[in-house]
Amino acid sequence: MIMSVSKQFTAALILRLAARGRLGLHDRVGDYLDHWPPEWEAVTIHHLLSHSAGIDIDTTYFWLVRHHPEYWPHPAETPPRYEPRALVTKPGTAFLYSNVGYTLLTMIATRAGGKPFDQLMRDEVFRPLGMNHTEPERRGPVAGRARGYRRTDNGFEFSEQKTIDIVGAGDLVSTVDDLAKWDEALRDDRFLPAALRSAMFTPYVPGKKGGIGYGWFLRTEDNGRPLQFHSGSGAGFRAWNFRLPNERVAVVVLSNVLFDDSDWVFELLARIETALGR
Repeated sequence: MIMSVSKQFTAALILRLAARGRLGLHDRVGDYLDHWPPEWEAVTIHHLLSHSAGIDIDTTYFWLVRHHPEYWPHPAETPPRYEPRALVTKPGTAFLYSNVGYTLLTMIATRAGGKPFDQLMRDEVFRPLGMNHTEPERRGPVAGRARGYRRTDNGFEFSEQKTIDIVGAGDLVSTVDDLAKWDEALRDDRFLPAALRSAMFTPYVPGKKGGIGYGWFLRTEDNGRPLQFHSGSGAGFRAWNFRLPNERVAVVVLSNVLFDDSDWVFELLARIETALGR
């Protein structure tokens, strides 16, 4: 499971629909979602993609499960109560990481694309790229995938997590080979036009890990190299996807053990960058 690395593919679908004229990146979210609160009228698709919508995360999720209870993972329990709340920050001005924002994007894609989200992802992203081992996982494990574990004082403990509440934000299962195909697709204009690829890799607001694009963190290394990356964590898995676009190098690390220390991954990346510089 690649967890939050999944967001890149939701962003790619939105961009594919934009290329087809099915939506505009600066369209208001309320144009696509029924019952959208008037307090959030200024929020656009671009703001959701760049984690800059300025909506309180819990309040957004409470709104979602009130109007779309299929995203509530505990059917035997009552979902939290939704109460209207004003924006925390002005849209487009501040980074506020939001899984639920990407779930909202899946609903927008469904409305704009005229098909269920999963079918759109297969038709517009996975099949065109030959990503035959990438698919969503919701209420039960995908057949044949690795099991996830977390390290404890007594050894390794099996971990499991439903992802129905993070659709489009962290529910994909993939492989390093498929992620290599994804990297290749981002190197030219065949999958996404140059203007939309540029939009994906433009930093819109600053975050702790770098500038925020569409499904990517962006920063310039001390050696001047641009770095595009995202990580994922949960359900006993860790995932990292790094791109060094100038060198046409991708570094993918997938682990079925959930752990907190990721310094070694960045040390690995630093060694690779040093080797590239020779």
